Amino acid sequence: MPTISNSELLKDREILKEINKHKWIASEKAGADIGFEKAAREWIDNYSVQYLAQRPGKSAALWIKSQAIYSILNKEINLK
Repeated sequence: MPTISNSELLKDREILKEINKHKWIASEKAGADIGFEKAAREWIDNYSVQYLAQRPGKSAALWIKSQAIYSILNKEINLK
């Protein structure tokens, strides 16, 4: 199964919750708000693979959602 894009991860409500948890914890450690963008980058880089590995159904569902545009494009290409 190909990798899931970061933009697809950021569309998932549960993953956004996890990123916001990470943002809160990292901000507390830093003594200042680290911001959502930094928290999202850190979470995706450090925790997303483990998170999705523990939830095979979620990773498959996200991958399928991310493939919708590709299937449409493939149909158009194959019709020509």
